[in-house]
Amino acid sequence: MTLISLHTPVRELVAANPTIVPVMVAMGLDGVTNPSLLNTVGRFMTLEKGARMKHIPLAALTQTLAENGFEVQADD
Repeated sequence: MTLISLHTPVRELVAANPTIVPVMVAMGLDGVTNPSLLNTVGRFMTLEKGARMKHIPLAALTQTLAENGFEVQADD
């Protein structure tokens, strides 16, 4: 499993783990497919913030990520 944090900016997550893009899109976080959005908003938007904006429960987010090979690291 790939260890990720919900507090890492989306741009960094996508750069380090491109395989997370289809997982994010399937959850409704489809802004990652827009390069200009990814390079601007993606610098400060995190998975946690995006999930809140899209009304995705964090438990569902972490479960979907785990089902797709991503382990969410515990809060700091």
